[in-house]
Amino acid sequence: MSLTIANQSDVFKFALVLYDYLMQKGQTKEAYDLSLLVDSCYNNDRYALKAHLQAFIQIQEKVQALPLPYQHALEEAITYIAQELKVGKAKEVPKGCGAVADTGECRENTATAQEFQEFQEIELKLKVPNPQLGEMILQDPLIKELSRDFQLRVREYETTYYDTPSHLLINHQVCYRIRNFAGMYIAAIKGFGSSRKGLSIRSEWNRQLPENAPTLEPFLDLAIGRELESLIKDEELLPIFCTRFKRSTLDLIGQDGSRIELALDIGEIVAGSRRESICELELELKSGQVEDVVRLGEALSEAYRLTPEERSKYQRGLMLAGLMSSEI
Repeated sequence: MSLTIANQSDVFKFALVLYDYLMQKGQTKEAYDLSLLVDSCYNNDRYALKAHLQAFIQIQEKVQALPLPYQHALEEAITYIAQELKVGKAKEVPKGCGAVADTGECRENTATAQEFQEFQEIELKLKVPNPQLGEMILQDPLIKELSRDFQLRVREYETTYYDTPSHLLINHQVCYRIRNFAGMYIAAIKGFGSSRKGLSIRSEWNRQLPENAPTLEPFLDLAIGRELESLIKDEELLPIFCTRFKRSTLDLIGQDGSRIELALDIGEIVAGSRRESICELELELKSGQVEDVVRLGEALSEAYRLTPEERSKYQRGLMLAGLMSSEI
């Protein structure tokens, strides 16, 4: 793709291209810091632009020797976003990053990625009968057209889910997990949320951990973290099951500019001696309209006879471990 930044869609596309570049160059920490800010679903595009502004400023500060085209695109993106936020008279800007009255430039950067990591996850989950069909979907003409500017990303994930011995989290419909990716440990707190015909909406908070050990410490700046600390008290967080899967991801840009992440997950859920396969397609809305996710899901379901997956991996794991009834 061209690295010229002329509109909002170019901003979102450039973030994905920049992520791919950082990963290819082995700068995985910087890439993940970028993804923590921009690879989320925000209430509207203005919040998404603010997150991109913060992410791009961090990249400018932390990453040296970017190729000139990337440097120029980064500068263009920062200028474009600042101007868009100024034109829209946005009052909520990242902490420590104020719009200068006359220029619209960002004059200071003291915010952290944590400020943008509370968001609503909106995704459509579909059952895929077998991995071969999943690979066919990745090559579907419609998918190739929507992802024409981006490369397929393949990652291996191992995720462990935790609860207290008295199952306080399950009883309060909260999930705590740690995902291991490329030697980085990302903790997440999720609500059970709601699901209808495979379309789920739930709250999610993410924090990076220094080691692979469950702790609420990084979440104590949030109300949810303090509430869970008060709930759990002195009880220990213990592993209840884990998932291991390969995720093949494509970033899609719809005709109206909606950003959708398509992910094919193939692997297994492990609870003690019990195992259950994972073979599913996720369509996660990053920005734009939920209707675009639904329409794409309907098109793929019709073409490949896919059916909705109402259960999250967490709920499937709880059932496998005998901690949740299949009727729930």
